[in-house]
Amino acid sequence: MRRAGTAGSAGARTGPGPRRLNCRQLALGACAAAALAGAVALAGCGAISAGGPGDPSAASPPSLPAAGAQVSVSADAPMMPVPRSFLGLSTEYWSLPAWSSHMALLERVLALLRVPGGGPLVLRVGGDSADHAFWDPDRAPMPLWAFAIAPRWLGQLRSLALSDGARLILDLNLVTDTPAQAAAWAAAAEQALPHRSIIAFEIGNEPDIYSRADWLAITATRSLQGPRFAGPRLPAAISPARYALDFLTYARALRRIAPSVELAGPALADPVSHARWLPTVLSMTHGALGLVTIHRYPYSGCAARAHSSTYATIRRLLSPAASTGMADALRRDVDVAHDAGLPLRMTELNSVNCGGRPGVSDTFATALWAPDALFALARAGVDGVNIHVRADAVNAPFAITPYGLAPRPLLYGLVLFTRALGPDARLVRLSSRHRRSLDFAAWAVRVGANSLHLLLIDKSRRPARVTLRLPARGPLTVQRMLAPSIRSQTGVTLGGRSLGADAQWHGRAVSETIAARRGSFTVDVLRQSAALVSVSVRPGALGVPTPARAAHERAAHKRAAHDQAAHERAAHERAAHERAATATPSDRSRPRRLALTGSLTAAPTDGGDR
Repeated sequence: MRRAGTAGSAGARTGPGPRRLNCRQLALGACAAAALAGAVALAGCGAISAGGPGDPSAASPPSLPAAGAQVSVSADAPMMPVPRSFLGLSTEYWSLPAWSSHMALLERVLALLRVPGGGPLVLRVGGDSADHAFWDPDRAPMPLWAFAIAPRWLGQLRSLALSDGARLILDLNLVTDTPAQAAAWAAAAEQALPHRSIIAFEIGNEPDIYSRADWLAITATRSLQGPRFAGPRLPAAISPARYALDFLTYARALRRIAPSVELAGPALADPVSHARWLPTVLSMTHGALGLVTIHRYPYSGCAARAHSSTYATIRRLLSPAASTGMADALRRDVDVAHDAGLPLRMTELNSVNCGGRPGVSDTFATALWAPDALFALARAGVDGVNIHVRADAVNAPFAITPYGLAPRPLLYGLVLFTRALGPDARLVRLSSRHRRSLDFAAWAVRVGANSLHLLLIDKSRRPARVTLRLPARGPLTVQRMLAPSIRSQTGVTLGGRSLGADAQWHGRAVSETIAARRGSFTVDVLRQSAALVSVSVRPGALGVPTPARAAHERAAHKRAAHDQAAHERAAHERAAHERAATATPSDRSRPRRLALTGSLTAAPTDGGDR
């Protein structure tokens, strides 16, 4: 990054009857499961979203009545798969040394973001630091603006990949390095890192906003460090065609050392404004480009004036423009990539660029924004997203300090998103109706064999009483994500628990159970909070087979397995017959001796494994 550029169930409290909770308990999430017709009662609990001066919620009365919303999922609703390994992280080259003394904490954080039954987490390393990074196995002198990738750094990345099973996208230096030097780094990475852990080399970073003047200023100290840095040959400009030609030069060098690794690009900073880039690059790099990459930040931390349309505020971050609006604006880019037969991954996403804006990108507002934006991007057809994490930035979902992990609200939002997914996750189309005064979002996901998850997000200043009509059986369960205020930087809970400095969950887990009444469920969502609902899908709905159908499929599978085994036995017998028919008399004495040496394997018998 350089600069700006619809699932589950809910329910009533478990235990011997509802218990009335005071405002402090609710605000702290100590018992997020306050049941009852609690929308109105909870709405009067001002501590839930009370904020300090300037809090957008402070201007509204604390006891606004609940607004109604209806969410319906039909039994035959269309579904689309959520790609495996959809959610990942992105970071800078220099972040690993900053985290090196706390790698166990980092590994636990990555584990929090892995989807149960999903694919491995994708970690992209690069960003702004990519065009500063050089492979430096001999520890040669480097100017201040350069980052040396040493064997020790590579060992840190290897340890991380081994412990978490992460898949890696490595961003290569396009501006200040050469194709040969970048290929040397790629070869070292291929040799040192776990086999097939690198899924792509990304060539360059945000070439659409390249500025030669900026790079001349950055590399002003280049003459101090010897011939290699006598002066990088900075291009006068980078156009779409120039980037495509450079990409092909890098591709030729990389194919010689890592022919099985995909090449990614162009990592655009502003794919919406720079719409001509993708068609040009894709047409010129056909056959070489394997993964289309773009970046997006709804708002800018560099914008200094409040009247700027990119100036970051909590109100703007909670608006649909920052989630569904952002995703809809990218549909053209998704179509361009998919029409070329290529996946599109957003290798950088965060709420605010330029490291973020304090008081916005480090608040609970990001926890509500993130899952809404991620589901919107999945619905738009984006094949994966990497949340950008800079070790020193306020927009990072976490910080690692000498005292341990400092989780920020954004991390809770990302964990909530992963909990809404699961094995064979499929985004389900739903119908949602609510008042205009309610800023409300709902997403539905069918998970595994027969589960339905619904994520209900209320970004508004009033609570929502949500009526759910679902093809479900049994009661719903609910876990909530809460914070004392929309501006809160701490005090966030998910399912009643919070993350500690050891990156472990602390506190008593809280969930709720709600039974259906007259064919529907009612879930109360506190203002400026989220609720994850889970329920079992009724057989025959959303692709879940009925018991008779399931028995039929099991029988068909058993018959197919039997037929396959019979086919293999027949083929084995024919081969043996043909060998016997063509063998000479002297050959017929060999099988027994070969079998004793293990070169001929006898057919298994009912006696078990040999």
